[in-house]
Amino acid sequence: MRALITGASGFTAHHLIELIALKPEHELYLSDCVSGGPGNILNCDLTQKGQVEELIGKTRPERIYHLAGSFTNNYDIDYPVNVLSTKNILDALLKFKVPSRVLLIGSSAEYGFIDAQDNPVNEAHPLQPSRIQGLTKVYQTYLMNFYYKVYQMDIVMARTFNLFGDNKRVSKLLFIGRIREQIEKIKKGEISKILTGDLETKRDYIDVREAVKYYQKIMERGTPGEAYNVGSGKCIKMRDILIQLLEEEGLDMKVVEERASAVPDKTDIPEIRADLRKIKGL
Repeated sequence: MRALITGASGFTAHHLIELIALKPEHELYLSDCVSGGPGNILNCDLTQKGQVEELIGKTRPERIYHLAGSFTNNYDIDYPVNVLSTKNILDALLKFKVPSRVLLIGSSAEYGFIDAQDNPVNEAHPLQPSRIQGLTKVYQTYLMNFYYKVYQMDIVMARTFNLFGDNKRVSKLLFIGRIREQIEKIKKGEISKILTGDLETKRDYIDVREAVKYYQKIMERGTPGEAYNVGSGKCIKMRDILIQLLEEEGLDMKVVEERASAVPDKTDIPEIRADLRKIKGL
């Protein structure tokens, strides 16, 4: 079984690779746009059609875990990485007639504007993103729907909520990564305070090691053309996450300065958690 993992140098891929490596029947290929990586990572800019065609033609994967993604909330960055890369992969599979099963990684940000009574949110809930990253992930979902219905391609999606675990590897663009970066600066004496926004919002966090198990489950058992929530089904306040991170480093809330905006951010959803009945049914 030839399996390709994109975004192979990333936080999530590190754990997925370990999981798939437990199955000796897999012939594993890794790709990333990061230059100078380990020798077994194939360098490929997925936003470039020619490079993707070369990658697919060379590896001819039977399974693709498309983990490469962007969450900068800058449209000019997130659109090509999240949307164009997906289209390039699907087009290359069609061109070379490679019957690959593809797992896409969506985001809870696709749900966007939800009310408290909508929780836990399920996969049938309208997609109404409140931020750019969520918007581009909705585009990715529409690509899945289009290529599945028009070309009968074998595509499934993990609609992932928030990840934690192995926190030192988490991107600095995410809450945990930003806090980790500031904690390191506190310890080095570079700053005296950790600055945060509103810590009362609630989010659904799942350990990345559990998330990749769900990814594999969706890959093996998911229905083509369907998305599956990947989360814990529980909410935790951002304040509680921050306290946990501080305690791990022997610090407390005295080093934190919470700066609530004078004008509420209407795009910052107070609470969201996953309905897991669909994935539990696999």
